[in-house]
Order: sequence, then structure tokens, then C-alpha cells
Amino acid sequence: MLGVEQEPILQVDEDGQTNMKLERPSLLTRKVLPGVALLAFLALVGFMAYGSQRHVPKLALATTSVGKNRFLSEVSDERVCLEYPGLKLAESSAMSLWATCSKKWSEDCTNSGCCADAGMACYEKSSDWAACKSGCDLVDERNETWSCRKVEPILPHTYKSCLDACKEDTSCQQVVYDTSAGGSCSISTDRHSFVVWAADNFNSSYCGTVAEVDVMKSMLQQVGGQLPFQLPQMKVDNCSWGGEDCSQTKCCNDVACDAHFTACFPYSCYKKTEYFSGCRLDQPPAEWDGTWLGGGRVHRQISPAGAQVSLQETSLYCFSVINWQAPAPKPFWSTEAQLADNMKTHGVSIFQCDGHDFYDGVMTPKAAWGSFSNIDAFVQVWDQVKAKGAYKSYAWTVKVDADAVFLPSRLKMHLDKLRTPRGAKVYLENNYYQFKFMGALEVMTREALDVFFEKGHTCLRGTHEGGEDFFMKGCMDALGVDHQTDLELLKDKYAAQDGTCTDGWAVAYHFHKKIISWNWCYNEVVCGGRAKTCPAGIDVEFVMPWAPNPAVLPS
Repeated sequence: MLGVEQEPILQVDEDGQTNMKLERPSLLTRKVLPGVALLAFLALVGFMAYGSQRHVPKLALATTSVGKNRFLSEVSDERVCLEYPGLKLAESSAMSLWATCSKKWSEDCTNSGCCADAGMACYEKSSDWAACKSGCDLVDERNETWSCRKVEPILPHTYKSCLDACKEDTSCQQVVYDTSAGGSCSISTDRHSFVVWAADNFNSSYCGTVAEVDVMKSMLQQVGGQLPFQLPQMKVDNCSWGGEDCSQTKCCNDVACDAHFTACFPYSCYKKTEYFSGCRLDQPPAEWDGTWLGGGRVHRQISPAGAQVSLQETSLYCFSVINWQAPAPKPFWSTEAQLADNMKTHGVSIFQCDGHDFYDGVMTPKAAWGSFSNIDAFVQVWDQVKAKGAYKSYAWTVKVDADAVFLPSRLKMHLDKLRTPRGAKVYLENNYYQFKFMGALEVMTREALDVFFEKGHTCLRGTHEGGEDFFMKGCMDALGVDHQTDLELLKDKYAAQDGTCTDGWAVAYHFHKKIISWNWCYNEVVCGGRAKTCPAGIDVEFVMPWAPNPAVLPS
């Protein structure tokens, strides 16, 4: 008879089943007795399982039924936990295991030892005060002294620490761990299978004895049936425009930006009288009541969705606006019609999208580079898109200028990385320049465009002159459309981003006003050089090496 320390462990096999076995010390050289085969049992699909930290008492292995029953009884009292990462399950009897982490600068973190804000640590000033700061000097800017001893939480705020606490407490049946705000651990004396949220910062687990594995397995199957999780749509608040009464909304749509869009300032809602409140950029005059009721609309940036979240599809409806009768803006440039015909002839750009169209442009005052400077003409184009309705059949709508070399396949790669939640009302910021939304490539979800088509007319206020891209971004923001940021979508010469088209990642390269220049850039993307050296390339009459473009604007 051989007595050894043994620990029950649940492992996932290659078929996705989780089996229990005994881990033996490596020094064990005796032949395993046939009775040990009784230890393999119960399967769980797709979940990690963790064995208890304490060891089973030494056992006398035997093949008699009494020995088997005694061993199984010992093992059945062991506690195991089954994990479902990326989810927050419902809780009804939850207790927080750790103190809430402290906010930066102003809250004493002596007891919590942790900070809610990223990049902060808890530093001691004296025996009765500590604060969350990014760093610590023995003498601060107020000439006050700090001990600068780093204060840590009593228990490390890790998932393992949270899970171990539940395994050691026989009354704990469910644990929810959250990495955000310094980490939190919530333990419950009952289990729930209803998913309330999905994000990668959450991790939910069931804990119990081996005898409860079937129950936990059944509940995890109920959890899996709710995936991928559909995030609820975020509420869009109604805010007021300048000149409207903001007494009820208590927020304002208008913003004012400097000439280079390096700083923008939201309007605020001030009380004038009992019957009217208005949105203003500056302080109200003395005859107003002057009570501040609220500021500008919050412009929300949507983070990539978690692994368990249902995602927006990547089907693309792409279009370009072509003024078929317009002459070339400059003698050595191609006309819009010629650029459009070149795309069509070679089946590239918007013709590589899931759906595509050309829409008729109109003659308007134009800037030197030929883009719209009249917002009314821009709105007319979007009216055509709305009337046709083709955009509704695709997850994303893309407006791309004809003089931009556009790669739909790359856009889908970027969308995969952005992980936009399904149904989100989102447009994409596309470039580092100024207000981060340049009109050569405008990308938005179907749901965002629905909002614009329903309420966009309210954005047409005052004079209608100006860039259509700033109008579109400002209108989307004012209507409560959210955004995601991918500033590597567009390389634009107007943003002083001149160069070859060989970076391997940009979705569009703007501008290329001559057909030969457009085709050179396309070949650089697909072949690595300006000549057609690969089957996907375009034949060109000649090749010239790249040189800086004097037309590129300074940054």
C-alpha cells in the first residue's frame, strides 16, 4: 500500500471535455493500480476548471469497493470553480470582498491601498493620510513633506485572489471579478445564469463541490445560450441648440472651435428667467438669473467590444460623388468623370465593396482641390442616398472621394480590430489632422446614418458655407451619435501626409488627381511598386520615382 499526497484537478481535453484526474509526484515510479481509473469523470464543454488548493489526506489505494467509496467520498468534498471569462452574471446576495478603490488626489487611500484611476498608486503622506498619485516626491509642489511609502491592499486585487477566497468559503457559490477601477471582487451565496453585461474586464465563476459539477455544468450551458451577448443601445439624450429653451434638456449641442480646430468649447445652459433658459458660449449678462444648468453634450467614444459581445458585421456600402460634367480643376489633373471611369474599368475602389454606387454631384463653389464648400450641395447628395435606400442592406456606409485610392479589404481588417458592438450608432474618426474626420473617407454604421437621416435637418442652422466633413462630424456629435477612433484609416496630403502608398495598413490614400498617379499608388499597395509587377496590378504607361508634392499643405 502506498500513501501519497494527491490533488483533484479538472482539465479540458482536446474534445472540449473536462475530466478529473489525480496529479502524482514525479518521483512516483510504482505502477498505477487499476482502481485509479475511477477518478476520471464528468465533462464540461469550453470552460476552464480549477482544483482546490488544499490536498486530499493521504489515502490507502485499494481495489476493494470499500476503498473506492472512501476515496470518492473524500474527493467529492473538494471545491472546484468553473470560469466564464468576459461576462458579468446577475447577483442577488453579493458581498464585496475588497474595499472600493480611491479616486485620485482627493480621497484617502490608507484603508483601500488601491486607486480607481489608471496609472495611479497609493502613496503615504503621513500615518493618517495617503493619496492616489502618478508619482511621489518627498517634498511636493506645496512644500509639504511625504513619506512616499507605497500603500498596497491587504489582498492583491487579482482574479486568483478573488477566486481563492470563494473556494475557501464553503458558502460561496458564485464570484464576479472586475479588473476596472483598481479591481473588485463580489462573492455570492447563490448562483445565477442570467448575463447582465459582457466585457473583457469581467470574469464570472461558479464554485462548489465536485458533487455539484452537474448543476454548475447545466447553468453554464444556460449562460452559453445567451451568447454572443447583445449590448443594449446607449441612451441618446436630447440637447438644445442655441436660441432654444434648454430648461428641460439642461445640455447644449453647439460648440465653438478655433481656426485650426486645436481646441473646441461647448456651450452651456444658463437660466434666464423662470420661463426660459438658453445655451451660451460665454457668461450670461447681468440681467439673467445666471444659474448654470448643464454643459455641452457628452461625445462618447466606444471602446472595442469584449470577446463575448455580438459584433457589427463588416459588409460595406460604398459610394462616390461624381460631377460628370465638371472640367478638371487644374489643366494637368483628370476630371472626376475620368477618375470614376478608371475605377470602373479596373473594378477597383468602391467596386470591391459589397455594394456600391455613384451619385451625381452638382456645380458648387469649390476650394482649389475641388471639394465641396457648400453644405447645401452636400446635404443634397445624402438625400439621394436616403432616397435610394441601398445603404440599409449593409452594416457600414462609406463615402469615398474619387481621387482617393481606397482599399475595402483593408477597411474590413480595421473594422475587425475595432470590434464595434452590433447595432452601435458610430462614425469613425479617421486621421490625426485637426478635427480628426477628413471628408475623403467617411465611414459610419447603418444605425448612425439612420439617426442622421431622421434628425440631420436640425443641424442646418445659420450660414451653410464651410467644409462638408466638419459639418458631418459636428452634426453627428450634436445628434448623439457615438464614435470610434482609428487615426490610421486615411493618409491625406492635406494633412501633410505625403509619401508612397507602401505602408501596408492605410485604408485610403488621398489625393491622386491624375489617373497615372492614382494607378501608381494602387500598384504600390498591391504590388509593392509603381509598375504592374503582380496580377492584381494596373497597367501603366510609364513609371516615375516618387518625389515630394509641392501642393501638400504644411501641418
